[in-house]
Amino acid sequence: MKKILIISEGINTGTIISNQLKNLFGKRVNIESVIVSELKSKRPEVDLVLYTSAHFKNKASRYIDSNIPSLIARRIINHKNIKEIITIDENKDVLFVNDSYESTKEAIEQLIELGLDHVRYNPYYPGCAVCPDLQITIVAGESQLVPYKPEKLIDIGSRILDIQSVHEIASVLKIEKQINDSQIKDYIRDIIDISKEIDESRKAYCESEQKLQLIVNNLDYGVSFINSEGTIMSANSKFGYIFGLKTKDLLAKNICDMINLDLFSINDYGKFVCRIENREVSVEIRQVNFLKKYGYIVSAKINKDLSASDVKYNQRINTYVQRNLHNFNDYITINTNVIEMISRAQKFSRSDGTVLITGENGTGKEILAQAIHMNSYRSSKAFVPINIATLTSSLVEAELFGYEEGTFTGAIKGGRMGIFEIANGGTIFIDEIGDIPIDIQTKLLRVLEEKRIRKIGAADELSVDVRIIAATNKNIIELIKENKFRQDLFYRLNILPLETIPLRRRRDDVQHLLKHFINIKLSDKQITSLNEFFEEETIRFLLDYQWPGNVREMLNLIEYLALIYEGEKAGMSLLHSYMRNTFKTNDVFLDSYSIWVLNLFAKNENMALGRIKIAEMASELDEKIGEGKIRKILKELKDKQLIVEYKKQGSRITEKGKRVMEKYSDHSWL
Repeated sequence: MKKILIISEGINTGTIISNQLKNLFGKRVNIESVIVSELKSKRPEVDLVLYTSAHFKNKASRYIDSNIPSLIARRIINHKNIKEIITIDENKDVLFVNDSYESTKEAIEQLIELGLDHVRYNPYYPGCAVCPDLQITIVAGESQLVPYKPEKLIDIGSRILDIQSVHEIASVLKIEKQINDSQIKDYIRDIIDISKEIDESRKAYCESEQKLQLIVNNLDYGVSFINSEGTIMSANSKFGYIFGLKTKDLLAKNICDMINLDLFSINDYGKFVCRIENREVSVEIRQVNFLKKYGYIVSAKINKDLSASDVKYNQRINTYVQRNLHNFNDYITINTNVIEMISRAQKFSRSDGTVLITGENGTGKEILAQAIHMNSYRSSKAFVPINIATLTSSLVEAELFGYEEGTFTGAIKGGRMGIFEIANGGTIFIDEIGDIPIDIQTKLLRVLEEKRIRKIGAADELSVDVRIIAATNKNIIELIKENKFRQDLFYRLNILPLETIPLRRRRDDVQHLLKHFINIKLSDKQITSLNEFFEEETIRFLLDYQWPGNVREMLNLIEYLALIYEGEKAGMSLLHSYMRNTFKTNDVFLDSYSIWVLNLFAKNENMALGRIKIAEMASELDEKIGEGKIRKILKELKDKQLIVEYKKQGSRITEKGKRVMEKYSDHSWL
């Protein structure tokens, strides 16, 4: 009698294959089955070792004599057990469980090869990191490995040996002629029968689905089914047309991201009018139950085609969608505080909350607004900026909300869309929000809360879905105290606050930005040091300058200097006159004693000098300056930021002190 040792990962797998071989070979073979984790010592000699998978052979072979023949089993799905899979709905997600990654992967591939590719198999095995919670679980014999109790469990049994493996085993054992031919014939007949059943069931299912899809696609309105979370599960072609998408591109999108819709406010039925792709659309939503879960049937019908004026504004919308916008890498900085501010803005882009950007003029508030939009899910839609400060009070409402034809003298024929309609689905950037009239603030607050607008002169409201990013250089809190800004509007806008940092508070950025802008404006001259473009005195001035106009002022200056640049280094005389006047007003004037003391610091710049040390040096040089006078001089020099205390050892001269000292370097008493 021949002896076979079966080594498997799961006990069920070994048992199934052992029973299969016993049925085929009968009493001609003695079969032992063991799982690989139980191999602790050398096994007694057998005629054949059969591994159910290749991936653990090396681990197991140390316990097997190398002279013993071995085979790796080729296993296939047991066709008798797969009929239930045929009945699973098309495109259904199922969990597929087996005892290892390799066996799970092979089994799924074999099911697909058999034509059972109408479901989506999600693999699970011991050690798998991802385990989706699904209604249906298919397990290949190892039911103890199923991670949770599903609504429906289909056990297709462990995979069995294929015909080629059976013949290889018989060949090694030299018992080919003793194989039970009738059982092999039955096995082949089962394969043929089940293949026919799969083909017939799939064919009937496909025909039924095609007929239903044909009926649905010929409806004159759009219809879709969405689940309880709002995900579109199916839709007809008309529904895709209304949203400007192909039907396949609609699937898995969330309806709440496409129209302003709160599913949780709908109990059984809801109906409203909204604007989709520049068309007025009637939408009906009805709650339904499907497979013991509720979902919604959403129907949509176009009320009217675009008017001539709407066509014109459609072109305007496209310009807002297609324009080149800034991204976060356009906000140039090496300052750690600014980098932290940009990081916060990047996080804001992942939210849909209202953003309020505060800061001085020229600090890049619109760059941040554009970057937030470009990194949000609304990036494919319009970004519409509006500067409230440039509009008269009477125009603000018309610009924001639009108006109907004939509303007032001078109204455009056909009416006008406001920026809320133009930006529907996208982002509105309201600059200088602090200048918005108080009566418009009330209407804006209502839009933010209800997400609906009413045009001037219109009876009906329109649903809108926009994100607001507002900006101001004013102190909103002070405006609230002066009753010029609504407190409730401030709280509604200030959900995600962002404050820009003026250039005078990011001194390390000044030199970096100057070089950056020079290299942009002088494309034929790339500099690595400011000394290549500016005279030394000009560099010192620009590094100390307060930059009241911030980065915008700097950019304007470099643009001007680049235009008049002829190869000579830029001196103070080339700077704008208002900047030079600032330099004059910042001149430091010192008396002779103060100049003498400051000169001591300049000559000993690497040494910290205190009052006593300076008095000793004055005595050695026969300078008649008492300690009381020295104390007053040191205070004056510190107040003017010409010296600074150093580690309680005294004081040292500052860069500003060095520059002031250069101005007095030609004095004869030094």
